[in-house]
Amino acid sequence: MKNKLLLSSALLGSLVVGSSSYAQTTVGGNLQLSFKSLSGYVGNTTQSQQAFGRESQLNVQSKGSLNNGMTYAAGFSYEIDGGQTADVSNENVYIDFISGDTTLTIGLDHIQNTNRTKGNLIGNDASDLATGNNYAVASGTAAGTHFIQSAGANSAQAMGAGITQKTPIGSFSAFYAPQNATGSDSEGGNLAGVAGLNIENDRESTYEIGFDGNLGVKGLAVHYFYNNEDKNAGQTTDLTGVNYGVSYNFGQITVGANRKETEGGASYELKQDEFGITYAVNPNLTIGANYTKVDSNQASAVDAKSKSIAVGYNFGPVAVVGQYAKMENVTNVANTGDVDVAFIKFVTNF
Repeated sequence: MKNKLLLSSALLGSLVVGSSSYAQTTVGGNLQLSFKSLSGYVGNTTQSQQAFGRESQLNVQSKGSLNNGMTYAAGFSYEIDGGQTADVSNENVYIDFISGDTTLTIGLDHIQNTNRTKGNLIGNDASDLATGNNYAVASGTAAGTHFIQSAGANSAQAMGAGITQKTPIGSFSAFYAPQNATGSDSEGGNLAGVAGLNIENDRESTYEIGFDGNLGVKGLAVHYFYNNEDKNAGQTTDLTGVNYGVSYNFGQITVGANRKETEGGASYELKQDEFGITYAVNPNLTIGANYTKVDSNQASAVDAKSKSIAVGYNFGPVAVVGQYAKMENVTNVANTGDVDVAFIKFVTNF
């Protein structure tokens, strides 16, 4: 048995080494440096905070041919976020087996997924503005912002397997993970701390199906995603999420709308509507606006709202986006998150 294992290991090693002559490996990444200013009524206190933030990411990717006529792609990303204290995570971990327009995937954070929107067309969405880069607007005694970035189970953030099929009208996909959020907090951060949906531990199996394409219409972009996670011992229902959106570009103007829904736990339900518009003043300068509203079915809940404007300028190797938002009731509770957020970020790729 020992000799057999050694032989198997040697054979595997020779296959891996041999395949490298057919592979093309690239290393790249991006860097985002930002400044965020927040002021208003947060939790039960009046607050004013300012801080710099950062997000840096290293991407390693390889692609080549298999000896059965198929092609493959593989890679991973290493990301460091935060301000003075860093959040380190592994992202976009995958091996793809590709045959024509069909791709089989094993990995996480790689296959097309529900973390997208057609309702915010420039700058950060409401969830990122509220919680990203160093600190969140919902602090103090507030339960946490209820703006949704990844609806429902956010299945693609777990280790699993899936398939993507390209067609003339867009790409269809399906993904399955035997346990959601395995090894890390990767359900998107939307649900932790929310009454009836605090399901950090004891996650169950999950799946997501989706579509992303233009339906054969120039200027049109649409997507639809649905996911489900089986209920665990502490929940009364499955956790589900829906995300669908549409945008259309005509000349210098693009308009878009999006709906995200999260439902599960103790009959908890969030519905988020997003509307956006941008105007390309010239090839380098774009201005835009977004309106986001979140409705909760909980007793005495009020709508969380975000109204933002943004300006983006492309300097070639460096892009700059400035954004200002007025947010109301970010926890769906009156007077627990009425804040103004100013945000600017500098982004470069390498």
